[in-house]
Amino acid sequence: MNYRFYTISSALLFFTGVASAANNAAWNCEQTKNGEWTCLNQTPAGNEPTALPQVIKPTPPAQAKPAPPETVAQPPVPVVPAPVQQAVKPEPEPEKINVVEKVVEKVVAEPQKLRVKVTENQKPVLEKVEPKTETANANSGKVPGWTCKTGDDKSGWNCNLVGADPKGEAHVVAEGGGSEESGSYLFTPTFDRKQERDFQTLRAEFDKDPWQSCEVWGAKKRKIRATSAEVRDAATTDINADFSEVFDGEVLNFAGNVDMVRADQHLIADKASYDTVAETLDAQGSVLYSEDQLAFSSETASLSLGKDEARLRKAQFIVAEAPFRGNAEVVYRESKGLSRYNDAAFTSCAPGNQDWIVHASRMKINRDSGQGSAKNAWLEFKGVPVLYTPYISFPTDNRRLSGLLAPTWGSTQRNGFDVSVPFYWNIAPNFDDIVTPRYMSKRGEQLRNKFRYLTDMSRGTFSAEYMPNDQLVNKARYSASWKDQTSLLPGLSSLLDLNYVSDKTYFNDLNNALGFQNTSYLPSTALLSYGGAVAGTGVGLSVGAYHYQSVDKTIPDAAMPYDMLPRVNFNVARAFEGLPVTLAMNNEFTHFYHTDLVNGQRINIAPSLSLPLESSAGYFIPRITGQYTQYQLSNQTLAGQPSTISRTLPIFSVSSGMNFEKDLNFGGSQYLHTLEPQAFYLYIPRKDQSNIPVFDTALYDTNFYSLFRENRFAGGDRIQDANQVTLATVSRFIDSNTGLEPLKVSLGQIMYFQDRTVTMPGQPIETSSTSNFVGELSGQFSKHWSYMTGTQWDPEANGFARGQVALKYNMQPNQIVNLGYRYRRNPLDSLQTISQTDVSFRLPLFGEWYGFGRWQYSLNFDKTTESFIGVERENCCWRFRILGRRFINGANTIAFIDPSTKPETAFFVQLELKGLSSFGDNVDTFLQTNLKGYRKASYFE
Repeated sequence: MNYRFYTISSALLFFTGVASAANNAAWNCEQTKNGEWTCLNQTPAGNEPTALPQVIKPTPPAQAKPAPPETVAQPPVPVVPAPVQQAVKPEPEPEKINVVEKVVEKVVAEPQKLRVKVTENQKPVLEKVEPKTETANANSGKVPGWTCKTGDDKSGWNCNLVGADPKGEAHVVAEGGGSEESGSYLFTPTFDRKQERDFQTLRAEFDKDPWQSCEVWGAKKRKIRATSAEVRDAATTDINADFSEVFDGEVLNFAGNVDMVRADQHLIADKASYDTVAETLDAQGSVLYSEDQLAFSSETASLSLGKDEARLRKAQFIVAEAPFRGNAEVVYRESKGLSRYNDAAFTSCAPGNQDWIVHASRMKINRDSGQGSAKNAWLEFKGVPVLYTPYISFPTDNRRLSGLLAPTWGSTQRNGFDVSVPFYWNIAPNFDDIVTPRYMSKRGEQLRNKFRYLTDMSRGTFSAEYMPNDQLVNKARYSASWKDQTSLLPGLSSLLDLNYVSDKTYFNDLNNALGFQNTSYLPSTALLSYGGAVAGTGVGLSVGAYHYQSVDKTIPDAAMPYDMLPRVNFNVARAFEGLPVTLAMNNEFTHFYHTDLVNGQRINIAPSLSLPLESSAGYFIPRITGQYTQYQLSNQTLAGQPSTISRTLPIFSVSSGMNFEKDLNFGGSQYLHTLEPQAFYLYIPRKDQSNIPVFDTALYDTNFYSLFRENRFAGGDRIQDANQVTLATVSRFIDSNTGLEPLKVSLGQIMYFQDRTVTMPGQPIETSSTSNFVGELSGQFSKHWSYMTGTQWDPEANGFARGQVALKYNMQPNQIVNLGYRYRRNPLDSLQTISQTDVSFRLPLFGEWYGFGRWQYSLNFDKTTESFIGVERENCCWRFRILGRRFINGANTIAFIDPSTKPETAFFVQLELKGLSSFGDNVDTFLQTNLKGYRKASYFE
């Protein structure tokens, strides 16, 4: 709060005489940048009395109309309205007559005003100013209280009463037209009606409403830039008042409707006094001050501009950027960055809403350190005190401060009541640590720690958890993790992601019910990479080490994936400008390690040449690749297995397609129809690879895009034998006006000219002449509705092999509906067949209440695998959530669901006081993972 006004120069000496001659007249003075003062005289010309409004009391037609009472002319007094002369009541008649009293205010032309220009060493210049025409502004709409409209000279005032008579008491009218009542509070609201009305006045001082779009508080805080001191110093100070005088050329007094404006600063008061020598400003009576980021009102304000000190009594304030509002009995500003508050109360709720308020007997805000503190602080919610603390410190901006964070709690069948209280330690600007003691009623105590660091080259976290004794299994349990990203040189970087847990069921047991490990393996990776677009070359080099730990008790050690210690990739690509030629070479060396299986080293070299011919009408891309693979095996598990194996294969492919477009008019709308036929030919000679161990190879999943792969195996241990052609087509309908794609059809199938003899170990030779017929249908009905369906027909089994249907409604950020069904047949094991429905939603219920949930049901096992349901209420002030989850622990990580498996139940509650803190578990992260389409508020910034 920086209040600075121009120091009155020697022109004030001359202005003193002018002010004395004014004889208490109303002056409107403005000082320009060059020191010139312009003053406007608001005294009526000729000092003529102003006609006063008259009261006319009509009488029945039969009676004589009484003469209006005479009015006595009064000397003009600036701004203060002349009293309305009351009419003398006539003698009552014997007959009862309803008398309606109307007040007619005569329209009086604004008197001629004079403008005086005062410049140093020059005579004042008197100018005439044309009067301004003001238009009455009448409120409309049915709102509680009295509503009056002006009529013509005959009808006078037209007043209507809606609701109870306020009897002159000020009250706040809600934005929707209803009165802001306090009936929803158990006790007397902290801010009475008059104070809420004052808050609305302060709110109107800002160019944009600070509580605009406040439902997404955490995401869309409006950035407000304060006007610089240079702009304020260069701006003209405009001062309007009914009375002004100068004493000794140093003290300038203003009285009556004082209105000061400079740049973004605005001050209103009944009286104001400015001492140019001491640089102090005193304002009394209905003081209101506003600037870009702040607005306050008080009874009195004493400001020391030179020292940046101030004292306010009975103050109310709004900080726009936060935003929050409050009041204090006394506000002391000790410096530009330090202020103190006595008997303070504040909230982030918009004016008219007092759902939560924090009270404190003493409060201190230090903007220099970014820290605030409060003594004897207590929190009330809905008028009920819920929390008290003798002392609390908190940040005032985004700078980090050491201290306790909001606790989290929940309850699960597996762990019982679960509560965590994190402590944040701000070690340095680039180092911090979070220590979290945790207590589970069924298991015992656990200590968590998360250390974060940031340097010029690196950023990362180190996390560790330790439980000295799990009471359910009677043993110690622990975990550790280190994640690091380092940029060593331009184009050269390293990545570390190291993880370890004490046992396979650690995550399923000790994670809370809002998050479980959804994979069977816990990977650890160390990678050093160079090249790519960052280095500006066509060369890429990476050296990495990969290790896997089982976190699924159903997987034996022999089924664990191989560790790769190390894996080296060296890739080169080069395109020639002006020539349709592309050269590439992919090279790999990997050492595979396993404690129970054969180990080996693999070298794979794959040079390639392609001749891409592309245009907007289509493309034709022939490509030839050579594959050379060398194996050096050890730790043999089979007798007679060779220690050295090599394999050389050529791969020839041709990818082609054409693009057709046509404009259509369908139902009065313009559409672009495309037809994109595609053909892909692949030839790879047959070579027996059954003697090569499988280290990292598996079959790709079948979908529309897998029809165009050169190898149906992922990994280098198997290269398919192929003589086949893929025929496919894609057709789209695109709305030319909206750009939406209401319909997209994709159809494709592979025609085989020979059997596929290269398979995974234990799999039979494939003899079918065609692949599954793949069809996909998708589109958007509108911006919010979309659909997707896909199916695969197996001609050998004469039935569906895969199927999926999904219907989505997404109107961000509040309304989400997902309906889906998935089917996947496993011909070898019926227990592996998936037939599953999935329904999830987040929809408004009523008022500010929303419901959300998900139900995932297995038709194959006739069992619910995952379900949760919850409700939440959110407004500009707070958000409340309660969630219940019923789930099968490990259903996402095991091959099938044991029919004897019993589901577990958990409940969670979250209360977020916007702008203050959040209590309970972080439900946002859980919903983002398990409710398709849900995003945190920060996603929509």
